[in-house]
Amino acid sequence: MGDLVRETGVSRGGIYSDFSGKQELFHACLDHYQEAVVTPVFAQVEAEDAGIDSIRCYFDNLLSGFEAMEGFGIGCLVGNTLTQIDPSEEVTQEKLQAHCTRLFNGFRKVLARENGPDGPLSAAELDDLAHFTMISAQGLWSYSRLTDDAAILRRYAETLIASIETRLRGAAS
Repeated sequence: MGDLVRETGVSRGGIYSDFSGKQELFHACLDHYQEAVVTPVFAQVEAEDAGIDSIRCYFDNLLSGFEAMEGFGIGCLVGNTLTQIDPSEEVTQEKLQAHCTRLFNGFRKVLARENGPDGPLSAAELDDLAHFTMISAQGLWSYSRLTDDAAILRRYAETLIASIETRLRGAAS
């Protein structure tokens, strides 16, 4: 809290007048992160006419940001929180689950559209592939805390997209 007071210039009392404690403040930060960071980059995946290229662009845009910021050690607020969550923090878990569900739903919708009504994948297989994509995205951002080599992250994202495309074509069913 002392760091926050020092960095913002807001008094401790001022912070506590708006937030009952650190957890409430952190939850407000998670909500703001959804609006300010996730929505702008994930909106293309959630667009009505989104296809596989929207997923490719999602990863490309985030990796471009990583490169521009010389990304080593930055990671993602949600990804970082996922790796450190205390099981007793139910509200935080709910917010993290909502984020993961949002990614899953966005990816699932794109995959279903790409699969088409007569595609090779069943509804259960589409769910599995959407979960795989969501978990891969979170893993990519977690790993970004260990490397400053964007080429490794880009190759992973390219491999992920190639795997998705292969599954949608039916070669791995």
